[in-house]
Amino acid sequence: MTSRPDPQMTPEDVSAHHTLTKDEKLQRLSDMKFDLERQTGRGTADLDQVEARMASINLAIARARKN
Repeated sequence: MTSRPDPQMTPEDVSAHHTLTKDEKLQRLSDMKFDLERQTGRGTADLDQVEARMASINLAIARARKN
């Protein structure tokens, strides 16, 4: 069972979190990415914001994988 990402946490917060395991970080970031893709599919998100958020998530995923 996965927990929903904390809406107050940014992708950077997740990747830098000290008590989450690597797998938990990657799962939360994956959930963030899924939520963003869902919003985009519904047309409820601004394209510039989506691109910036996706880049932030992808960077955080890369950081989480390294650690």
